[in-house]
Amino acid sequence: MPSKPRASKYISLNVLNDLGSRSARRRFIWTFIILAAVTALSYWSASLLEPENTWSNFIRSVSSNLFSAALTVLVVYGAYIYFIREDIERPEIETLRPGDISDEIKELPEDTAFYFLWARSATYFRAETLQRLSDNARKARKTIDVTILLPDPEIKKLSEVYEDMVGILGEDDGKDKLFKNAVATSAACALAAANNRNLKVRVCLSNFIPSFRIDMSDRGAILTEDDKSLYALKFSRQSQFFEMFRSMIIGEVELSRAVDLSAYQWKKHRAGDEDIPVEALLSFGFPEDRVREYREEIFSIIKPKDHRYK
Repeated sequence: MPSKPRASKYISLNVLNDLGSRSARRRFIWTFIILAAVTALSYWSASLLEPENTWSNFIRSVSSNLFSAALTVLVVYGAYIYFIREDIERPEIETLRPGDISDEIKELPEDTAFYFLWARSATYFRAETLQRLSDNARKARKTIDVTILLPDPEIKKLSEVYEDMVGILGEDDGKDKLFKNAVATSAACALAAANNRNLKVRVCLSNFIPSFRIDMSDRGAILTEDDKSLYALKFSRQSQFFEMFRSMIIGEVELSRAVDLSAYQWKKHRAGDEDIPVEALLSFGFPEDRVREYREEIFSIIKPKDHRYK
């Protein structure tokens, strides 16, 4: 009879994976580096005392042993990382520590032919991911198809729900935040696509507001929540759940309305330019009165400087 698949094939459960975590690895290495430095300093300080001093001999003995132990741990762990770690098969589903989410998301735009984002504000996407996708497409000279799926800000109920969500997180910085982010994301994508022929971008507005964020590329999919202190899930490209989420996003995109990013000649502008006219924002088809009302705020967040994954 065929053996049942182990749980570790689908989700990481082992201690070695914890040591392979980038944030845990940094803490682990720096802890022993500091320990080695402190013990070396203690040994040197004790050597300045009288050779017959009992405390001097004791401190030097303890310091030398601790220094040797710390150095041994660093060498052994370094050998493990170099010779073994990269050869271990990664599980189809990994739990990501909060400190590792930023590193993992930064890798998703690399060496990929597509990128899906299903989010609410797309703040981090505008701040970091979009530029990485543009740079990678230009460097590799290959087309990257990018699809952004956001809640439709013209549906009043969705805006109210979103404002309740950000209010719970203590991020209440004004009304119509969903609307401002949708227009800013459309502008950022239009600018990027107009100035990079290898970047094909679609922005779609959904009738649904997700409770989590999905970033997806050929390198896998990552599910995160708004609270940056919470863990995330990463699905490998081979996971059955990867295809499930991909099909779900494609289906939602087909049911959503697309934003026209080509109705204005964005190529003559660059991100952050102050000479972008309000007509450029109006070309997306959002309500004119609200666009004019929030014009300055929208321009200021086209490429935001602050985001939760710094």
